[in-house]
Amino acid sequence: MAVTNDTIMQKIQKELTQAKQLSADETAMKKHIANIHLLCELLLEEASAPAASSEFTAAEIKAMTGKNPSSKPLDTAGKLMEQDGANGDSIFDF
Repeated sequence: MAVTNDTIMQKIQKELTQAKQLSADETAMKKHIANIHLLCELLLEEASAPAASSEFTAAEIKAMTGKNPSSKPLDTAGKLMEQDGANGDSIFDF
């Protein structure tokens, strides 16, 4: 859910108005100024952030999974190993 820039600007104006009203109380005023700072950072990050891509590069996939994305998954379900009475390659195969 994206927040529009107009909504953020309205919240900045609201915080500024409240900061002006509470100028006698320095801690309350600083709280509203800090909120303005966060809202401004949100606007700046949104403007500089690249468009989200649903495609991952091969290097990103390898970094996330540790596997090469071009390699095909091995079909180990059909292959059973018979070793010492075991009937599969999983510790849960009995």
